[in-house]
Amino acid sequence: MRILTAVVVAPVVLKPVMRWWQPLVALAVFAAALSPAQPLRAAGQDGNIEFLEKLSITTEPAQILMVCHGFGCTYRSPFLLTAERIAQLRRVLGTPRSASEERKAIGRAVAWFDREGGRVASTVGRIAYASATTKSGPGQMDCIDLTANVTELLLVLERYRLIRFHRLGEPVSRGLIIDGRRPHTTPVIVEIANNRQWSVDSWTKAYGQMPDIMTISEWRNRS
Repeated sequence: MRILTAVVVAPVVLKPVMRWWQPLVALAVFAAALSPAQPLRAAGQDGNIEFLEKLSITTEPAQILMVCHGFGCTYRSPFLLTAERIAQLRRVLGTPRSASEERKAIGRAVAWFDREGGRVASTVGRIAYASATTKSGPGQMDCIDLTANVTELLLVLERYRLIRFHRLGEPVSRGLIIDGRRPHTTPVIVEIANNRQWSVDSWTKAYGQMPDIMTISEWRNRS
């Protein structure tokens, strides 16, 4: 395998540090552009492609994933998808025999990627519910960072045929501040047998923990 671009150890800073209120405003505008009851979608485009491309993350098959951190993918650190790491993913996932078992396996895989990616991106101290009013900076992740990271991982699981009871869905948002809820976005998986949507929400969990996986209807009703 030949990598055409050099892998840098230090994260790439894409934007200057924002004032404390700017991430919250940007997230509110991002969510307001969507119907709160509808997934992210662009006419004629898959919602995941649009979501990742807005963050300048490639959706084409690649051996390097970008770990977003620092809120809104302000920083991104390259994560080399080696054969050894793919083998680790296979071991983490195991061989689920049902959709329910596979959701637990996906949760383990997401926690694994958060731990491995956190060592690369120096986010091992990230907290749950990180926002402009708690902790910020390159060592923390907001829901946009985590949605991008989990979506990238789920694309890998699909491409390597590591999941069979679910497919990747489109990210979903809730909350507009004016309705008393902070804006929040989650990655989504869809159960193939019945098209039921499930959140894979890591923002509510600290570094390396299993994400909240629940039906989207339940997720939308949470604050």
